[in-house]
Amino acid sequence: MPPFEDYEIEQMSEEEIKKAFVRCFISKEGKIVLSYLRRQTIERSLGPDAEDRHLRDLEGQRRLVRQIERLSGIN
Repeated sequence: MPPFEDYEIEQMSEEEIKKAFVRCFISKEGKIVLSYLRRQTIERSLGPDAEDRHLRDLEGQRRLVRQIERLSGIN
């Protein structure tokens, strides 16, 4: 895993963060990644025998993907 740089996002405005999301996901590669995340979460359904913990986990993943879409302007 590549090293993680800790940016002080608390000092950044919501607009600056949104611009970073747009720049990240507007590229072809970003769209591929977002399409993959969408397919693995939002477009995925669990069967009727799915356990509650699996449903909750998937819903949390879906929420994160929707937030990425919202911040990147792709929705």
